[in-house]
Amino acid sequence: MPPDATDTKRRLLRAAVDEFARSGLAGARVDRIAEAASANKRSIYMHFGTKEELFDMVVGQSLLELAEAVPFDAARLPRYAGELFSRLEERPHVRRLALWAALERPQPIDVEVEAYRAKIDALEEAQAAGRVTADIPAVQLMAMVLAIVTSWDTASWSLKSLRPAAEPDRRAAVEAAVAGFTRPRTGPSI
Repeated sequence: MPPDATDTKRRLLRAAVDEFARSGLAGARVDRIAEAASANKRSIYMHFGTKEELFDMVVGQSLLELAEAVPFDAARLPRYAGELFSRLEERPHVRRLALWAALERPQPIDVEVEAYRAKIDALEEAQAAGRVTADIPAVQLMAMVLAIVTSWDTASWSLKSLRPAAEPDRRAAVEAAVAGFTRPRTGPSI
């Protein structure tokens, strides 16, 4: 009877998350993943395919886990953004994986597309019901919400050096910013 590969696969995935988050796809080394997982390189290819396929799987899984941890409510976008911000603070590897994927794999990941499709559908329904601004198309609105959530991560180090000594509540700032541009208009447009 062949040995159970479940534990090996789990160790390889954990090591791959660490390696890809630290070095990206181009900088990651399969030998380091194998060594960190106490496995051999062959087992990576056997269980996951190429390094690119493993990277896509790791990114997709990490983003899906995040999506499951932070339920999406289109009618409460500021709260969603705040919760997403907090979860990303707890899971900085997910931020790094997403940034690496945007830089090195500029192509859709099927599992991520499906997760976004549900959010876009919910946003469009909330827009139609007047709970969220309809001035911005749902896909762009979602991108803007996510950009606000990750804005501090992608800000210039020069800009970050100017932050006040007393660290402000960045989650509250994220929620306020999202509330400001997602609330439906009540008066005439300018």
